Amino acid sequence: MQSWSTFVGGDGEFICIIGSVSKGGHLYQSLKETKCCVLNFPSYDIYDKCALTVKNNGFDDDEITLSGLTAEKARTINAPRIAECFLNIECEYLWEHEHFEGSSSVTVALRATHICMDSDYYDESKLGRYGKTGYMYNIHSPRNPETGEVIPDCFGALEMYK
Repeated sequence: MQSWSTFVGGDGEFICIIGSVSKGGHLYQSLKETKCCVLNFPSYDIYDKCALTVKNNGFDDDEITLSGLTAEKARTINAPRIAECFLNIECEYLWEHEHFEGSSSVTVALRATHICMDSDYYDESKLGRYGKTGYMYNIHSPRNPETGEVIPDCFGALEMYK
């Protein structure tokens, strides 16, 4: 699972910035080979299956199917969408930049080419995009600020305040 960082855009462009992609990982290799990817947004009810994609992501593995999820054809690019995810953003690779010279990770920019969203999640009066049924964040390697103890990865939900 990859945590996204931010989205920016205007004048018809929608740019996705992923803050940290390991050069030794499957996502990086795939981006270099295909110049595209799909950002799949799972809901909490399939979080455990999505977490399995990290364990099932050998370079020759189909981590989506091995994790009990369904791969489907994207509309505008040659990369799989995860059918169970409520939001899929199809993207083309734009650029990458090392965090610092010689870093093992890069920041990546992608341009959205198509967005597909389940209407029940789009509608806040139904499942909605916020809270436990909507957008979630992979809180990776959190630490106790007093002791430095690493706490296991966990799920965070975005709440909307009015």
